Amino acid sequence: MSAKAKPRRARTRREPAPERLDATPERLARAAEKGEGVERSRDRLRRLVDPFDVMRSTRALAPHDPRLNDLRWLIGEALRRLHRRAQCDALRAVVPDVVGATPPGPRSGLPASEAALRARDQLRACAERVGPAAWPVALRIVVEGARLADCRVYAPEIATPWRADAVLVDRLRVALDRMGELVGVTGRR
Repeated sequence: MSAKAKPRRARTRREPAPERLDATPERLARAAEKGEGVERSRDRLRRLVDPFDVMRSTRALAPHDPRLNDLRWLIGEALRRLHRRAQCDALRAVVPDVVGATPPGPRSGLPASEAALRARDQLRACAERVGPAAWPVALRIVVEGARLADCRVYAPEIATPWRADAVLVDRLRVALDRMGELVGVTGRR
C-alpha cells in the first residue's frame, strides 16, 4: 500500500527588497542650515529635497550598480566639501580705491589661508580634467543644488527636454568619474 504522494510546489525565491537609502547626518545638518524641509516617506525614511541626493536615492547616478552609484555620490560630497573649503562663496569684491590705502596684512576679499588656496587649485584641476561641457553641470547640480531642468541651458543644441536631461546626467556621471581621484575618492581598496 503506497502512500499518496503530495504534490510539490516549486520553490520560488523572492527578490530581496531594494535597499532604501536614508539621508546622512551630514546632509541633514546641511539641510537644516539652508532651511530645507525634511520629510518622511511611507517607509519612514527621511527624504531631502536636494536633487543630487534624490539622484542617489533613485539610483540615477548608476542605475545598474549600487556600489558605483554610492561611489559617485561620495565623489559629489567630496566636491561639496572641497568647494566649501575653497571658500568660493565667501569671496567679496574690493573697491579699487581701497587696495593701496589699507595697511599691509590680510585684506578683505583675498584668501587668508593656505588651505583655501590649495582647495582652489584642486578645483581648477578638477575643472581642467572634467572639461568645459561637464564642469558647469557638475557645479550647478552637486554644489549649488540645482535641478536637472535648471541645467538644460548647458545643452541648447538638444530640443527635447527628456533627451537634454539624459545628456546632462551622462555629463554629470562622466564628470564625477573623472574627478574622483583628484578629490580623494576612488573605488580601489
